[in-house]
Amino acid sequence: MKNITTTLTLTLLGLVLFSCSDIKPIGNNKSAQNQTVEVADSAVPKGDKKPNVVLVLADDMSWYDISAYHKQFDYVPKNAKTPNIDKIAEQGMMFTRSFTATAMCAVTRQQLYTGIYPVRNGAYGNHTRVHDGVKSVAHYFKDLGYRVGLAGKKHIAPLESFPFEMAGKQNRLADGETSFGMDTTREFIKRDSSQPFFLIVASSSPHDPWTRGDRSKYPENELQVPDFLNDTKEVRRLMADYLAEVSDLDREVGLVETELANLGIKDDTIFIFTSEQGSVLPFGKWSNYDAGLKTAFIIRWPNKISAGTKTDAMIEYVDVVPTLTDLVNSTVPEGLDGKSFKNVLLGKETEHKEYVYGVQTTYNVKEGSEYPVRSVRSEQFKLIHNLQFENGFSNLITASPWFHRELVAEKNAQISNYADFVSRPEFELYDVINDPLEQVNLINKVQFRDEIAHLQQKLSEWMVQQGDSGITMEKAVCQRIAFPHGPCGGKSIVNKFSTMTFL
Repeated sequence: MKNITTTLTLTLLGLVLFSCSDIKPIGNNKSAQNQTVEVADSAVPKGDKKPNVVLVLADDMSWYDISAYHKQFDYVPKNAKTPNIDKIAEQGMMFTRSFTATAMCAVTRQQLYTGIYPVRNGAYGNHTRVHDGVKSVAHYFKDLGYRVGLAGKKHIAPLESFPFEMAGKQNRLADGETSFGMDTTREFIKRDSSQPFFLIVASSSPHDPWTRGDRSKYPENELQVPDFLNDTKEVRRLMADYLAEVSDLDREVGLVETELANLGIKDDTIFIFTSEQGSVLPFGKWSNYDAGLKTAFIIRWPNKISAGTKTDAMIEYVDVVPTLTDLVNSTVPEGLDGKSFKNVLLGKETEHKEYVYGVQTTYNVKEGSEYPVRSVRSEQFKLIHNLQFENGFSNLITASPWFHRELVAEKNAQISNYADFVSRPEFELYDVINDPLEQVNLINKVQFRDEIAHLQQKLSEWMVQQGDSGITMEKAVCQRIAFPHGPCGGKSIVNKFSTMTFL
């Protein structure tokens, strides 16, 4: 089947040579982001008070580690205990196919807050910045008369593009009521009842080194290990630490919920919980597999969004900003990549997107190799292109002593799961309906030739539209860094948190 791989490689060669300078960066087109488009069918009648918005964002949390999702999928590990998040799902709508375009913290957050995909907004590598002039949800909702705050983790740059009022300070210590400053968050919520607010609660959980939560809830010998991880004693130890912090995150959600209820504004508030990208364990964060790019997404708006509903509509993080402006004001900012899924929320439509996309830049990750990855996913198939597969994949996890111990154990057991994780072929194709954990690569199967060509064309079109030159973007990421990090050089920030590790 060399002909399939060769054809794909030659077709994408033009993209490798394509210069991103041929497309204007979004920051140079400020006029587009200063305009809005009115949308029919308002969810808020004229004259009515606009709803508050609370968006709770987890940190490195696998989408399936919410017990409400356990009931929907028979192939996921059923470990997590999350009663407060489950209650949001019971009272609102749960999305079963929500995605970020990149499984890295800063890149995920900046696409979520701007509604623009990573390469086009400029922040496509870890700890990078968006182009000058790019606007975010902070601008759009201030223009609509909202107080707009962020409590907890930032990971955004430059601040001119993200002019949030800081409602709470990030806390990465094991003590303290929350990881985002609950006392000042309470003050922000209740400060001015005459003005609606938009609040992002950016928890630091369950990001490693996993120091919060009650580990006794998760006996190691009782855990279900996902099929894509090797079931070893060390993996079970790490999972128990991680899941304890998942439950502590759930406790934080309960605190925010209690505050809304005590103030009598729960019914007047759109409440969103979403998980960010997958956990730091293999095949999750820093990958284009569903364990990395797929996210939990739950939204509640009493008396507007039907309670206890779920949808299989495919959405992306870039869709969130236009959806929220559409919900509260029936307008959508121009110049965004995202599309409003308001009609899905209101029960008027059951589908949203045909394809979702992925872009991974590995070079400026700690211990990262030159390893750009692009992907496109339809309802049934996903095509992954590892543009420099010959380099081998590397990051902080694969370079760790823990991972090397796992590789030795694999070799002794005559398996190659983690070895294959770092040494991948150029192309991968997965049937995500029949193989949802993406364990059987179909790229060399003749019967999928047409599907491969179709997905390759969709991926090529998206990369061109985004100004994504592929391989040349990998080292060019050093021109976009917000502060020195990884192989991009300079003096990296070192503190007691950056040196803490579970490995």
